[in-house]
Amino acid sequence: MADMEKFDLLDDLIRGRISPTDADDLCSLVLADTSSTVPAYEFMGMSRKEWTACAHGAEFSEVAKWRANGWPNKCFKCDGLIVSDNYGWIATHHDGELQLKHVVCPKPT
Repeated sequence: MADMEKFDLLDDLIRGRISPTDADDLCSLVLADTSSTVPAYEFMGMSRKEWTACAHGAEFSEVAKWRANGWPNKCFKCDGLIVSDNYGWIATHHDGELQLKHVVCPKPT
């Protein structure tokens, strides 16, 4: 990545400067560089919270929507409050969309 500069992947998606496929390709390039001392999420302008959601399987475009429009603040399972900055959540697909749920949800299964 010596010839690459840091960038804001999610902002580029939000503004339509790159496509979801471009985002995946850029991420692959960043992750392939094992010589970088900068964490991949930081190089791509993402927060730890955003990177965590992607690690749970969220698409970059889904996390970009959350950045632009606000993160969910309710557990889809129990409807309890989730403060996404405090973690304790899992990003997962439910009813056809990406949502958050508690890691240990108080509602029994």
